[in-house]
Amino acid sequence: MMIRKVIMGKHKHEANGKKEQLKWTENMDNFFIQAMIAQQENGNRVNGNFTTHAYNNMVAELRTKLQMDFTKNHLKNRLKTLKEHFSQWYDMFHGTSLSGFTWNSSTQLIEAEEEVWDKLIESKPDAAAWKTKKVSNFNKMLELFSKDRATGAHAVTAKERNAQLQKNDNINADTNLDMEDFLAANDVTLESQYNIDDDIQLVDCTEQSSSEKKIKNRKRKLGQEAEDFTSKLIKSLDDVALAIREGNKILERVYHREYTGDEIYKELEPMGLEPHEMPMAFNYLVENQAKARSVFTCPVHIRLSILKCMMGLSYKAI
Repeated sequence: MMIRKVIMGKHKHEANGKKEQLKWTENMDNFFIQAMIAQQENGNRVNGNFTTHAYNNMVAELRTKLQMDFTKNHLKNRLKTLKEHFSQWYDMFHGTSLSGFTWNSSTQLIEAEEEVWDKLIESKPDAAAWKTKKVSNFNKMLELFSKDRATGAHAVTAKERNAQLQKNDNINADTNLDMEDFLAANDVTLESQYNIDDDIQLVDCTEQSSSEKKIKNRKRKLGQEAEDFTSKLIKSLDDVALAIREGNKILERVYHREYTGDEIYKELEPMGLEPHEMPMAFNYLVENQAKARSVFTCPVHIRLSILKCMMGLSYKAI
């Protein structure tokens, strides 16, 4: 089978310096997101970045499944766009952990009571657009990107933590706290990093007043408390993201039952399909869960005719 070319030949574009851009559809996004999750589960994503091996695998997979001539740059550019879209609604609703908001898997909309929306829109006018804007692949996007946002946009910075500590205890702590390990995962560099030599100096004990000793001891204590706070914060955010993912998976199974292969086969057996039709019907319903729900919830005496109509088979009255 011929693979459709995404980028036209150079002879058509070198003259005007333009390249044909790949237009992504929702179906293409679905395959790409699933491919990213598979590579992540296989350990081909390190510190939030996919490896070259992961991109090679995803390019090969998407070319095979969608019959399009994808390149590594196509996937990198689309990943950047997906992250930007994810960041917009995640930052607005904190991943729907914002009180009163939920994600509806059927409509793919973030939903809440009108008075809840009104309060949010009053404080954030941009939120109004999200009442009708679909958020596709909610759970999968959380699985891919929520940890990055938690340690990035929503992480408490060293500067913010210093300000908080100064407010609680009137101590001059101008030096940034030691956050190298915490910020490394988000590629953040502090211009003025905490240096332990700033606090520990070799001085004559007779020249150092007791008040200076107390201040230094309290600074060290604050530094330890800040590290403990950071660890607890990261763990709490991870727990919240996990709870949201698990909760939505449960809701999806409640509202949209998924039949197992064994259940589908048992439902097909009494329908009177010909032996050669059984494998085709089985594969068709396994791949189309919505069709399976429609067939198995309709009256028994018309299930065979409905199934054959769906599959495009000629119907024979039984």
